[in-house]
Amino acid sequence: MADEEEREAPRLETIPEIAERRGLTRQRVHRIARTDPKFPDPVIEPGSTRVKYLAEAIDAYFDGRVLRPGRRTDLEKRNREEERREE
Repeated sequence: MADEEEREAPRLETIPEIAERRGLTRQRVHRIARTDPKFPDPVIEPGSTRVKYLAEAIDAYFDGRVLRPGRRTDLEKRNREEERREE
């Protein structure tokens, strides 16, 4: 009977577990959780102070997340230098 309850219980993950499974740093996952309002809400288990998240909600969040890479400022500097040489 205990095995059935364990199988039915939703899987919860901590920030380090999410980071490891997703190939991110803990700091990056913390930053995403703090700044993105679409990040799933944490689940606090009774008797625990450790924040966890539903694995299904985390999977859905990352699978639907649109990445917007930052601007490459190092290339802009190189392009300006090349333009100056051409002048």
